[in-house]
Amino acid sequence: MIAGHRGNQDKSRGGEMKVKPAIRRYEHNHFQGWVVSFKRRGRRCTKYFSDKPDGRLVARQCARQFCAQMLAELPKATKVKRTYVLNTTGVIGVSRVRDRTRTGRFVWRYVAQWPILDGMRARASFSIGRFGEQEARKRAVQARHDGLAQLGLEA
Repeated sequence: MIAGHRGNQDKSRGGEMKVKPAIRRYEHNHFQGWVVSFKRRGRRCTKYFSDKPDGRLVARQCARQFCAQMLAELPKATKVKRTYVLNTTGVIGVSRVRDRTRTGRFVWRYVAQWPILDGMRARASFSIGRFGEQEARKRAVQARHDGLAQLGLEA
């Protein structure tokens, strides 16, 4: 990295720095240029733009054009884990949690989480005391499945 160079940051009108995570400066093993990288639904798309033929500014402009084109074509990014993660339920996005009430009693429940369109996370909670262990887990798994289906993603 060149000293004093901001890399993938641009100044916005307010003066604060805005980071564009898809475009980065890359200098390694005789390569100097820009790299544009996206990951959507488990597949990574990466393209390098070298400084060599036309210079650094032209390479950056080409990287920005490619980035804008890819953002227009690719679906919106979501934060859905698709790999197996060890947890107590064996289902990604569903966990068994213990909460303490205001009276000091412990309550066990299953909580399902899934992403929603505005980038936030939706949650649904099912009490083990009210529904029973198996029914609460079944409802939590179904709630996550339904939430992902609303986004058009398979569970």
